[in-house]
Amino acid sequence: MTAPADAATDRYEYNPFAPDFYTNRPFEIYRWMRDERPVYHSERWGWYALTRFDDVRTVLLDPDLYRSFEGMDIDNTFGEQMASGGSLPNIDNPRHDEIRAIVQPWFLPRKVGAHEDAVRAVVRSHMDTWRSRGTVDIAQEIAWPTPFDVFFSLMGLPKEDQADRDQLETWVHGLKGRVPGTPEFTPEAIDADKNVRDYFIRLLQDRRTNPRNDVLSTIVHAKINGVPFTDEHIVPAAEVMGLMMVLFLGGVESTAGLIGTTIKLLAENPDQRRRLLADPSLIPVAVEEAVRMITPLQLTARTVMRDVTVHGVTIPARSRVVAVTGAANRDDRQFENPDRFDLDRGIVRNVGFGEGIHGCLGAPLARLETKVVLQEVLPVLGEYELAGDPVFYPSSPNMYVWWNLPVRFTPGA
Repeated sequence: MTAPADAATDRYEYNPFAPDFYTNRPFEIYRWMRDERPVYHSERWGWYALTRFDDVRTVLLDPDLYRSFEGMDIDNTFGEQMASGGSLPNIDNPRHDEIRAIVQPWFLPRKVGAHEDAVRAVVRSHMDTWRSRGTVDIAQEIAWPTPFDVFFSLMGLPKEDQADRDQLETWVHGLKGRVPGTPEFTPEAIDADKNVRDYFIRLLQDRRTNPRNDVLSTIVHAKINGVPFTDEHIVPAAEVMGLMMVLFLGGVESTAGLIGTTIKLLAENPDQRRRLLADPSLIPVAVEEAVRMITPLQLTARTVMRDVTVHGVTIPARSRVVAVTGAANRDDRQFENPDRFDLDRGIVRNVGFGEGIHGCLGAPLARLETKVVLQEVLPVLGEYELAGDPVFYPSSPNMYVWWNLPVRFTPGA
């Protein structure tokens, strides 16, 4: 629970595994941690959490001291779903940079920008089903299907067989099954992981013999220092599978979270929404303000390689350290009125997409998709409002994403 754990001392328990954590005052807990427990030691889970902006940024920018080899997650993802190499957030240099270089050219801002017309066509196609209806579930009808469609195209996943695609989406959502209140995966999630990996293996094997101009073909034919990155016989635990999983899952879920959260924030801040409608040039600022206020990736973990002392607390070597980016982006030591969604803030540096060598590879694409959604959707929604209680997505404890986000609007207004 996120209620005070000990009212006499005004202590809270920071427990992102709690099923209601992200829907029950998480930012209040973050504020308490920043002010009263800037180095928070979880007796329940054993890790140390940092919440102040400068401390979180230090972790992100020092990959030699704060290593990634034990994974970025605090649940059992690393052991049960990301045991293979190649998952960029979970490996250190030099191998990290070697693998990232394979796909980096596909995610450079200029390369991503070339997809803007295609992204716009995707968004408009989804809007056609509800623009005259007066109600829409933004999560189900825009936020989730848009990145799925875009990534299908960019990665080179087949779009012709709708049943095949629907099955993949079912498996992807199935990956998120957790035993409530624990870091453990459900048996269904473990099965879904196997099915997604088998699906990707079939696609990679096809691109080996039938290459195209897509990310899949680039990956399967890549070499690192003259050595093929992908073995002739691809197994579920291969490095290439780790890369495939993090590209696809990270690209879809993070973007779905950012799109839904941005539209929700604008529903809750109608004065700022009206400014966007009057001046669409402010949309990139709105996107970045949403990244800052409620970043999709609320935390990332590292392993510290030697004893470090932060704010008088010594964190022992080989401890797990949780950098709570969602708290750092609301630090009033860094941002004025951090809990206000404010377009006058402009585009300011934040840690919503990370920094350093593990900075989010797909950040330019997530920003582009969210920008295009706002450009297309806001004029149609006009003076919209939330039309019921949003439903949070049952995901890993580091993600902030909506599963249902119903809104009401006046068609044609």
